[in-house]
Amino acid sequence: MFSFIWWIIGFYWVSVGGAVLTHDAPQLYWLCIVFLAFDVFFVVFCVALACVIGIAVCCCLPCIIAILYAVADQEGASDEDIRQLPKYKFWRTGDSEKLGSEMSRSSSGIMTECGSDPLVEHALSAEDSECCICLSAYDDGVELRELPCGHHFHCICIDKWLYINATCPLCKYNIIKCNNQGREGA
Repeated sequence: MFSFIWWIIGFYWVSVGGAVLTHDAPQLYWLCIVFLAFDVFFVVFCVALACVIGIAVCCCLPCIIAILYAVADQEGASDEDIRQLPKYKFWRTGDSEKLGSEMSRSSSGIMTECGSDPLVEHALSAEDSECCICLSAYDDGVELRELPCGHHFHCICIDKWLYINATCPLCKYNIIKCNNQGREGA
């Protein structure tokens, strides 16, 4: 701000009273010229520095984001964490089939838990009968994995995702923190 004010006052002073100043006070005149030159240099330097910083930020922004992402608490799940999640087999149902009191006529499929002694089944509507990662509809006999938040996906799709990021791709529920809280409570 001081530089801008000095530029206006100094430039006006030199241009309007330059002939009188050179005759009456030549040292003050040359001091004013030196300060104006310094002011121009300072402004050019600041603009150039701002441009260099702007270009550096634009060019290095992906690197900065990658570093911040690596430093953040985004870690993948271990094999043990993933194996603890229940697996299901998916089977399509027809409109006329009745599979129990829990299921309605409009259900598109049923998930049956693998290896459970009392048979655990969940009915899926037509909208829920597809993997939200690969966007493919579930086929008969395909293995699904259900996360603690209740969302389900193809085993292959969600396992790849969980190795990179231990959160549900839909609701960001962290399966590691859930497992750790469950172990501490027991």
